[in-house]
Amino acid sequence: MCKIGEDEYPVLEIKNATYIYEGETIPIWEHLSYTFEKGKIHAISGPSGCGKSSILYFLDGLIPHMYEGKLEGKLYFKGEDITEKLPKYRCENIGFVMQNPESQFCTFTVEEELAFGMENLGISVEEMKSRIKQGLNYVGMSGCESIDLNRLSGGQKQKIAIASILVMEPEVLLLDEPTANLDPISRKEIFCLISRLAYEKKMTIIIVEHNLEEMLDQVDYILMLNGEGKVIASGKGAKVKQLFFERQAVYEKNFSHLPENISTQEVVLKIKDLGFAYPEPGKKTKIENRKIIDGLSLELRKQEFLAIVGENGVGKTTLMRLLFRIYERDAGSIELFGKKIEFYKKKELYHQMGLVFQNPENQFITNAVEDEMMFSLKRVRISEEEKKLRVNEMLQRFHLEGEIEKSPFVLSQGQKRRLSVASMLLTKQKILFLDEPTYGQDFENRHELMKDMCELVREGITIVMITHDLSLVRQYATRVVELASGKVICDLSTESYFEEKWKGEE
Repeated sequence: MCKIGEDEYPVLEIKNATYIYEGETIPIWEHLSYTFEKGKIHAISGPSGCGKSSILYFLDGLIPHMYEGKLEGKLYFKGEDITEKLPKYRCENIGFVMQNPESQFCTFTVEEELAFGMENLGISVEEMKSRIKQGLNYVGMSGCESIDLNRLSGGQKQKIAIASILVMEPEVLLLDEPTANLDPISRKEIFCLISRLAYEKKMTIIIVEHNLEEMLDQVDYILMLNGEGKVIASGKGAKVKQLFFERQAVYEKNFSHLPENISTQEVVLKIKDLGFAYPEPGKKTKIENRKIIDGLSLELRKQEFLAIVGENGVGKTTLMRLLFRIYERDAGSIELFGKKIEFYKKKELYHQMGLVFQNPENQFITNAVEDEMMFSLKRVRISEEEKKLRVNEMLQRFHLEGEIEKSPFVLSQGQKRRLSVASMLLTKQKILFLDEPTYGQDFENRHELMKDMCELVREGITIVMITHDLSLVRQYATRVVELASGKVICDLSTESYFEEKWKGEE
């Protein structure tokens, strides 16, 4: 056992760990050993599906106690063997913010969610109130105590998930893609918060993050894995960081791209003076002075690659839900191919437009990847042979051919996203909406997915992408619409958008 000083052990140590998920024959990682130092920021880097999140599951106790499989090796917390300790007995010392924040919510409002963990730890009411106020201030959401969790944007949910762990004041904080759903400003705020927690509170931070280059200067140690889950570099200092940047540079060179605008003048979707407000919590009454969509007008043309951008909470995801009649609008009109959407049956509407959700798991309804794909073609009148051919071609296109017997719910976040896109594309809708399509994916897979989207545009499909990834927008979108206060505040070609809006930033 490696000691830091005479009496101090590393805060966490993985020793010779090998893990094979139930039903698999190849370990997600093999003979893994690594030490996490107290009060430092540790980053875990590598391609989608290489086992990064699985390391966090092991540290938190989900492996081996929640996910079925075979584990060899040990995990130590400050010198104590905690390999057999259940997650509920680790949470006071080790906090975990998962990739999908909704998966760890247990209550209905922001205040209740932040109080939930502290109640289980027996913290007094007065102390809880103080910590809740401080936790919300940490993540930039002061005064949001009474807001319903379901009414938050994806980025706001991520902030609340982080705050709900921070208020319990753990010694170790595990973060799985904490900024994936955040706009650039909010992302910087979270990275600054992570740095403060490590250097002011001496909290140990272990982070899996695809936007790692934005905070690499604050990272103390990096653990880099390859696609097979093997360690290719680890440690601190300039050499490991230089290797990270070199790998990023190779990806950027291989995926350099300029957007090709082949859109026509045919208007396929017309939105005029759209308005929508959420009702008050527990009531049907609308809050008129808190409209999330307020007089929004927009036209979409055939074979565009449109990016919709804006800060968290401005109504981007709500707009998608209105278009698909998940919510009913309060004002305005929406026309699809010249016909008002209320005159479409929902089944007919969904054959015209496809929506890939921000959280891929919300779309899964079977327990096997192949079954998930086949279900998308259930009502399509083609032969079983043609269905299987389409499915196999799409699985290969999205690098999922080796996962056909796996449950969609045990895939990596990047694999889940690719499956959600692939299953939607099988039915050949004319317009495809992507809500944060590259969430949870590494650089290479992000650009592979975008290349597939560009190919669809060339085939006649119109693509609408909601994203905070402005580098992706610049490289692939042909037009950018920015939302603020429920309205369109900017509608420009991609080139003009970056010239006008960001010329002072470069």
